[in-house]
Amino acid sequence: FPVPVTTQLEDCGDSDVILVCTVAAGHRPLAAGLGGVLRPGQIILVTNCCWGAVEFDMELGAEAERKGCPIGETGGQLILCSSPAPDAVYLKTVKKSMGLACVRPGDTAGVLERLAPVFPQLCPAANVLETSLNNSNPISHGPLALFNITRMENGEDFLLFGTGVTPRVARFMEKIDRERVAVVRACGVSAPTELEMLNSFWPEPQESLYNVLHNTPAYSVTKGPRTLDHRYLTEDLPYGLVPYVRLGRKLGVETPCLEALIGMFGLYMDQDYFQQGPEVEQLDLSRYR
Repeated sequence: FPVPVTTQLEDCGDSDVILVCTVAAGHRPLAAGLGGVLRPGQIILVTNCCWGAVEFDMELGAEAERKGCPIGETGGQLILCSSPAPDAVYLKTVKKSMGLACVRPGDTAGVLERLAPVFPQLCPAANVLETSLNNSNPISHGPLALFNITRMENGEDFLLFGTGVTPRVARFMEKIDRERVAVVRACGVSAPTELEMLNSFWPEPQESLYNVLHNTPAYSVTKGPRTLDHRYLTEDLPYGLVPYVRLGRKLGVETPCLEALIGMFGLYMDQDYFQQGPEVEQLDLSRYR
C-alpha cells in the first residue's frame, strides 16, 4: 500500500483515508488546519486515541458531518515500533487486535469494512469514550517514568520492562488502574482492567501485570527513554492520566494515587500538569455514547 507523503495539508484532499499519527498535542491544531480541505467521504482516523477524535469533532465536526467524513480513533497504537533514525523504522510487532470507534457510533461498522484490507486487526469499540478512557499506555508509562526518572534524565541505557518494572512498580500500576476503572465506569463506559487490555493485544495471556510486562517478547526489547522530553511525560500525563482525575472530580470518584503520581511529576518538572490537556470535565459525555 503506497502511502503519499506531503508537507502540505491541502494535499490530504486526494486521500481516501487520513491517518492522524501526531502526538496528542497535535490533534487539535491539525484538525483546525484541515478545515476546508476535506472532500466528501474521506475517513479521518486518529491512531493513538488520547481524546483525538473528540478534539477533531470539536474543531472539524460540522464540516466533517456535512461532507460525510467519519471521524474515528483507535484505542492505542496497533503497531509497536520505534524510529532509531529519521530514515529508519524498527518494527517490533503488530498487535493481534485493537478497538476502533467513531464519533458517530453508527459510522464504525462502515469504517471498519473500508479499512479491513489494510488493518484486519481492527475491531469495533462501543464509542470514542471507550477508546480514549481505556488507553493502556498511560497506566504503565506513568509509573515507569516516575520510578525510573533519574535513568531517563541521565540518558542511561536500560530495558524499560526488564529492569524498569519491579513487582512493586507493577503493584502501583494496579493501584492507579483500579482508580481508572472506577472513573470509567462512572462515565457509563465498560472498563477492562490494564491486564485484560494488555492480554487482548498479545497471543500468550499472562496471569499478572508483572508477568505480561516481563514475558511478552515485544516488551523484552523495549529500551527506556533517555530524555525527559518524552511522550511518557508530554502526552501520557496531560492527555492520559490527568483526564481521569478531572472526570473523577466531576463525578465524585476519588483518585488519590493518580493525584499523587501526577503531583510528584509536577514537583519534579516544575509544571502544573493538572492544568494541561483536554478539558474533559466540560464535555457532554452523552454526546459520544
